[in-house]
Amino acid sequence: MNEKNDASILNPLPALGILAIIAAITYMVIRGILLSRADYAAMDGILAVLLLVAECFIMIHSIGYTINILRVHGKRISERSDFRALDPYQLPSVAILVAARHEPSEVLQRTFLTIQNIDYGNKKVYFLDDSLDLQYKKEAEKIARDHDLVLFQRTRPWHGAKAGIVNDCLETLSEKYIVIFDADQNPMPDFLKVIVPLMEADEKRAFIQTPQFYTNIDENRIARAAVLQQAVFYEYICEGKGVSDAMFCCGTNVIFRTSSLRDVGGMDESTVTEDFATSLKFHSKGYRSLYYSHVCAFGMGPEDLTGYFKQQFRWAAGTINVFKKLLRQLFRNPFSLSPGQWFEYFLSSTYYFVGCAFSVLMVCPVIFIFWKIPSFFANPEVYLLAFLPYMSLTMSIFYFALKRRHYSPRDLVLGQLLGAITFFVYTKAALAALLGIKIPFGVTPKSRGGVVPYRMLWPQMIVLMVNFVAVIWALNRFVYEHDGALPVNAFWAFYHFLVFSSIFYFNRGNK
Repeated sequence: MNEKNDASILNPLPALGILAIIAAITYMVIRGILLSRADYAAMDGILAVLLLVAECFIMIHSIGYTINILRVHGKRISERSDFRALDPYQLPSVAILVAARHEPSEVLQRTFLTIQNIDYGNKKVYFLDDSLDLQYKKEAEKIARDHDLVLFQRTRPWHGAKAGIVNDCLETLSEKYIVIFDADQNPMPDFLKVIVPLMEADEKRAFIQTPQFYTNIDENRIARAAVLQQAVFYEYICEGKGVSDAMFCCGTNVIFRTSSLRDVGGMDESTVTEDFATSLKFHSKGYRSLYYSHVCAFGMGPEDLTGYFKQQFRWAAGTINVFKKLLRQLFRNPFSLSPGQWFEYFLSSTYYFVGCAFSVLMVCPVIFIFWKIPSFFANPEVYLLAFLPYMSLTMSIFYFALKRRHYSPRDLVLGQLLGAITFFVYTKAALAALLGIKIPFGVTPKSRGGVVPYRMLWPQMIVLMVNFVAVIWALNRFVYEHDGALPVNAFWAFYHFLVFSSIFYFNRGNK
């Protein structure tokens, strides 16, 4: 038996994944049965339903993540079979676009230096300067001269943020392909020699997305935890989406077929996540996408909680706006996407409701402890028998899968903690998107890891203190009442207290 077959036998991910999905479905069924048989008063019933909905939301997304793991089986997708060597004397033309608005000059200088070093003969680099300040405009002109760039600035009234200036520039381009980099992304010299052949291999391929990787992870704890969150997304979820032809554009480190982008009307200007919305337009028109699962560019992650929260708010609000588009499209044209694409797009577009779900999961134990409202009506033994298999299997597959990509348990915990303390940002973004409040586009600040005043972190501090008091009160009640549900709720309150204690770790600036 060869080594490859030995590895497949020793790989427990498929079995763990199937068991985890079965455990999650079993838990949701048991919770539904218990809820339907319980005799609730009005407020109890409302909280019980909200809790069940929040739990089901988390479990459906964990099932989606598990399915993506099963699709790739811990192996990277082989794009090299799609590789076609290029004639060095007939290279397809490529326009490289970097859109910037009030970005630091040193960041842009570094970016354009690496772009000019890309080893590809038939490329032209466009600097899309969207600055309003005269000082930044002068800096843009100097940078364009220093690096022999085509400087593009708006001649029309301002519209559509980054998508708007890209669309304005699109009208002037004659190149076959368009590559977009964020202002802080530094591509590898072989970026185009690797990616362009993959575009050439399939005329229906509208774009290819490559990963993002932060370089400032060793000097900053926020960036380090953020890149670990990116690892979960890029290491498995994107690969799984690529298998079902549902990979969406992430806005940077991406190549588009110019004719395809024009065919769908350019970048979507109706949302601040123009990349995600434009991907939906591509797939709805029958175009294909590819995820190339090798790091081809390096960038900078947010370095303090203010920058990270601003980035996450923009992503969350924009993504949920696309969810609203997706719902309308489902009713108007249900066959515009395949079932697999619909499933993946709904998972992606609803992910940032996680803040709302997490808020419910935090509030319910506290309400039970303080006001004796049984938002979770179940015998503790039944709860544990139903919940523990799901939790243990899900966590096992999550950690084992990423361990195969050489991440440690500590790394993964840091990423999860940073996401958890962002619950208020996600909740606020979801409400803003659902209510139709216009979200301005903003770049992620390139600050150097400052400490945020704790008065600005009041939601996290309130949750921290309330859960601490709830634990003490639950223990006091249990001594006198001997109610078996109290330890269960006290456990979750203590868990949330520990999670939000990490706010002190993350708010300490650079390492």
